[in-house]
Order: sequence, then C-alpha cells, then structure tokens
Amino acid sequence: MEPLVLVVDDDNEIVAFLDEAIQDVGYRVRTAVNGRALPIARDEQPSVILLDIHMPGMDGIEVSRRLRADPATAHIPIVVMSTIERIHALGAQLAVDDRLPKPFTLDSLYSTLERWAPLG
Repeated sequence: MEPLVLVVDDDNEIVAFLDEAIQDVGYRVRTAVNGRALPIARDEQPSVILLDIHMPGMDGIEVSRRLRADPATAHIPIVVMSTIERIHALGAQLAVDDRLPKPFTLDSLYSTLERWAPLG
C-alpha cells in the first residue's frame, strides 16, 4: 500500500495543490486543519505529516507538540511548511523532523517526501 501523507493546512488552495501533486506521484493523502489532525494521525498512522505553522485555533507549533507528546503519534515524521523567516524565528520551538520553506518547488516537495516516506 502507498504511504499516507497527512497535510495539515488551512489554506484551501495550498491543500488542493498538495493533494493533487502528492497523489500524482503515488502517495495517498488525507487533509486536516489545525487540531483536527490529531485524531487522524492517531487513527490512520500516516507515514509523514506536512504541517503548516500559521493556522487559526491550534497553530502548527501546538499541533506538533501534541503529536510528540502522544506515544501513538510521537514516531511520525513531521515536516513543517512555512516561510523561511518564520521557520528561523521559531527555531527550537518546532518539534519537527524537517522543514519545507514556502514557496517550495515540486522537486523539493517530492525529495522531502521521499526522504521520510519512500515510495516502493
């Protein structure tokens, strides 16, 4: 079965773009906004989580902290997506495995996914 990618972002255009781009190369995709990602991650055990930082309600920093605090999701690789400035400003506050600065190319998206959730 293809690896599952959980995309956590509140921007519908970015979610639609990522959903199509990721499925085009063979991954399965689930999407969520803010804290709604937590039960999906727990129940579906995605291979990797692409997580936006800036979201209404529970932001990506808090989502990543809660994922890391839960033994059922602590092992799932998290790749944060945001502007390079925001990523650098937050630094150690981010409980993530990798960073994908926005805007990113499809090549950088695919190489990041392949690093954390290789296809067959």
